[in-house]
Amino acid sequence: MRNLILGISISLSAYGNAQLYVLQDHRSDTAEKINLTYDSLPVMSDTFYRAFLTQNQSNIKPFVPQVKYLRATFDTLAIDYRFEQVLYRQQLMLRLLQKEYKKALKQVEKNNVNLKKLEKGKSSFKYAKDEKGNRYCYVSVPLTRRKNRYELKYLAIMLNGHWFVGDELILEEIE
Repeated sequence: MRNLILGISISLSAYGNAQLYVLQDHRSDTAEKINLTYDSLPVMSDTFYRAFLTQNQSNIKPFVPQVKYLRATFDTLAIDYRFEQVLYRQQLMLRLLQKEYKKALKQVEKNNVNLKKLEKGKSSFKYAKDEKGNRYCYVSVPLTRRKNRYELKYLAIMLNGHWFVGDELILEEIE
């Protein structure tokens, strides 16, 4: 009886392993990550603040529009750009934001500030529109730690009804 049960369990486990398919030529997913879009600026601002705290440049990349989204925006606005021009503009936006982020992190390191211990205050939004009808907003996030007060500022832009981080990213100490 024991041999029969042992034989059945071995045959079932061999049959179960035979059903498992293993991909021989496994490649990681090369598809681009989907661009997160935010209809609400306060939601985007809170999410960007959490990404800012991580001190990792790759976490701010989703706040810059992808090439496909930027191209669709230009098409909607009847601006005729070649793919290379759209790619250049997107890369320029990303590089400028990364450069400003790196500068802000150097300021944090220089002042010996622990970002995780800063207390976030109520964000303020100054909405504006240029002569072409493009909407943007100056966002400022007050931060405090004991007696020290800081302010995280940046420019948010609206493209096709969704908010993205533009530039002018600054973290400054308020006297």
